[in-house]
Amino acid sequence: MIGALAFLAACGESTPTFERPDAPPPHVLPSAAEIGAELAGLDFDALVERSFLRLLERSPESVYELNLEGEFPQDAVRLDDRSAAFGAETNAVVQTIRDAVEDVDRASLSESQRVTYDVYVWYLDDRLDAFEWRDHDYLATPFVAGEPANTELFFTEIHPLVTEEDARGYVDRLWRVGAKMDQITAVVAERAQRGFSPPAMVVGWLRNRVKANGLSGTDRTPYFAALSQKVSRNTAYDAQTRSSILSSARRAIEAEIEPAYRRLDEALARIERDAREEVGVSAMPDGAAFYAALLAHHTTTASTADAIHDQGLADLERIHAEMRARFEALGYDRDASLPSLYAEVATDGGVVPGREVLDRYTEIIEDAQGRLDEAFDLLPSTDVVVIGAASGGFYIGPSLDGSRPGAFYATVGGGGEAEFAMRTLAYHEAVPGHHLQIGVAQDLDLPFFRRITGHTAYIEGWALYAERLASDLGWYEGDAYGDLGRLQYEAFRAARLVVDTGLHDRGWSFERASDFMVDNVGFSRGAADGQVARYISWPGQATAYATGMRKILELRDRMAARQGASFDLRAFHRRVLESGSVPLSVLEDRIDAAL
Repeated sequence: MIGALAFLAACGESTPTFERPDAPPPHVLPSAAEIGAELAGLDFDALVERSFLRLLERSPESVYELNLEGEFPQDAVRLDDRSAAFGAETNAVVQTIRDAVEDVDRASLSESQRVTYDVYVWYLDDRLDAFEWRDHDYLATPFVAGEPANTELFFTEIHPLVTEEDARGYVDRLWRVGAKMDQITAVVAERAQRGFSPPAMVVGWLRNRVKANGLSGTDRTPYFAALSQKVSRNTAYDAQTRSSILSSARRAIEAEIEPAYRRLDEALARIERDAREEVGVSAMPDGAAFYAALLAHHTTTASTADAIHDQGLADLERIHAEMRARFEALGYDRDASLPSLYAEVATDGGVVPGREVLDRYTEIIEDAQGRLDEAFDLLPSTDVVVIGAASGGFYIGPSLDGSRPGAFYATVGGGGEAEFAMRTLAYHEAVPGHHLQIGVAQDLDLPFFRRITGHTAYIEGWALYAERLASDLGWYEGDAYGDLGRLQYEAFRAARLVVDTGLHDRGWSFERASDFMVDNVGFSRGAADGQVARYISWPGQATAYATGMRKILELRDRMAARQGASFDLRAFHRRVLESGSVPLSVLEDRIDAAL
């Protein structure tokens, strides 16, 4: 029997093809020396703009995510190069740019340019420092901090599939995934041979992800599932085009992606046999110094592990007292364990059925947007939408051209969601949290790199501050359960300070860290285990949230104390937001300069 597509082709009908693309022409990027010559003699603004574009050019996935293919058309179907050689070449470029910036006379710059100078120097130095610790870095992890999760996210959430051209680009890029995964496999295997690998526990979790997403059947891979879902919903594709797209995607996945995932899993199996049992990075050679570097990167401060650990314990003592008072006011036994109390709250506060979760989050966000004028006079131009996901609770920012709105991904399905925690999550991920801050940053009239780069302590600190701000503004009035949800989230971030430093500086076991999360946050055992797995796989990152929020609150109190009755909350927020994401030391200088 002749197939439908073959029959149409035989009859002379035009059949769209999405076959294996030819290898792209050699793409020769400028060397560090060539870039140095190019930057010589440029004024400061041009130096920053041109040098950052040269760095961006080295990440085709970032170029595509930012919709800058017009600037770099040669990157049309490439993926990021993760080879060790390319990493070394990129580091040489970063050093060349850092040397060029060093030659600038900072004192001759305007106030705005000095902020740009300070942020760019911090950014470049941070990249150079990260390269020095590259062997310690967990390139492959089961979380979005590493691979292959980042590549999967690029295809499933970033890559558009609106037009036939989008679909052709998607399929073309699928054929490149295998080569990228092999680069990752080579780097991970080489580091392991020299004694640098994640702990056995992390390698095991990663293997589970690799098998589930790459070795459980072509149609079950995230690459195919996302494509099939989006193409099937899009009426712009006729049945013939849709069939051709999906058939070619299957061929790419079977020929390139699945074999590469299998090679990665085989390498991980060898690594797992010899990997260390200790879960903290302090067990690695020079692990204590590496962890100090991670804390400096994520918090953008010089805080030590001891100071962060002690701050978390102090924060928990305060938060627990507030929790207990609220539980007592609602008639609960204030002396009961937090897990039992929050289990009752999850039931008594109501459960939103899975089919209604998206609508409820949308209502919360729309209500928050209607209240923003009392605290903000600087708002993003782009919208935020709520998208259902099997495992949500995260935000992806809008495209620079506004064609893709900001997106808050919410968990749907199953038995629904306990309502007591929904407000706080929406405030954190959408408004006045991530969407407001990131959307505003993209709108600012600032050098390009300051509109798109991020510093964990600032970004996550702002989102956690947004949760507290909602309480300060009275948004939880009449919702005692929601306020308990807010306090649980704040305890969650305080406990992270203790657990992350406990694991990576003090030698805590997985079990001790999980017990601490259960006892001090009120999480279920499963939720606590999942969080501890994240901290082991992504050391240091969890310390940024509370560190950033504390600094923003400190600066708000300082401005309020000095300005007295003339203090304007909207002016404070404008000052915090109008410079984009910056290291906390730069933010502090910005606030002090306004006093």
